[in-house]
Amino acid sequence: MKMMMKRLSVLAVAAAAVMTLTLTGCRSSRTVASGSKPVAEMTLDEKVVDVAAHNLPWTQLNMPVKVAVKSPQKLSVSGRIYMRRDRDIYITLRVLGMEVANLYIDSDSVFAADKIHKYYIAEPIRDIFAGATLTIGDIQDALLGRPFINNAGEFTVDNIRDVTAALLPDGSWSLTPRSLINGRIGYSFEFVGNDNSLKALSIDVNGKQYGCTYADPATLDGSRFMQQLTIKANAGKTAVDATLTYDLGKANPEIPASATWRTPKNYKRISPRSLLKALD
Repeated sequence: MKMMMKRLSVLAVAAAAVMTLTLTGCRSSRTVASGSKPVAEMTLDEKVVDVAAHNLPWTQLNMPVKVAVKSPQKLSVSGRIYMRRDRDIYITLRVLGMEVANLYIDSDSVFAADKIHKYYIAEPIRDIFAGATLTIGDIQDALLGRPFINNAGEFTVDNIRDVTAALLPDGSWSLTPRSLINGRIGYSFEFVGNDNSLKALSIDVNGKQYGCTYADPATLDGSRFMQQLTIKANAGKTAVDATLTYDLGKANPEIPASATWRTPKNYKRISPRSLLKALD
């Protein structure tokens, strides 16, 4: 029983760790390349335009999500993720039909609840992201595998001049915004050369590299998304290795009223660091 309860705490930690680095209901498709010219034959400039043209706006997203944790302990659980563009993100995780953890992010704060131990976390976004000024839209794009320009929204054909592109030795290519986050944090996106799907997001903080990788491209209403996100990082002394897998094929445009944060009664508020110490 003690081991099970500890694993359920890992759930909340993994979800929080995923967020801290981070449509409508039509059918999705695994086909990514489009247009009359195969992506593999495009010039670098054409690839940039292709990515921008398929980074279309969306409003609401509700779909199944699976969380697979390899570290600090192995665990796999399912739930749902709800997003309202530029407004909020809500994730609920369940075991045998019972909600065991949830996480909510709005434009100001990050909240997470461990319903087994009755703990919750409430932290300003700036504190979670080490002072970086990230919008809720930036975080949503990072989770969904979509390029963005910090504080300027989605990368589109209207702001192509705000990025630089470069071919990489392995055949992939990179897209780097000209402006830095907070004037000091660099970040870039790496794409697969033969289909223009997002491969990785890299962030440079004082010479230290952070980021995540992506897999399983899909399109929804002509807009590209990535259905799998993997993050490997250190949260304090605890190594976190977690993967989120979405099912865009079961996307639903409706967002239930319950997909929001309510501070739980009779729960103890703790710091993220305290929760991590419990897992050591």
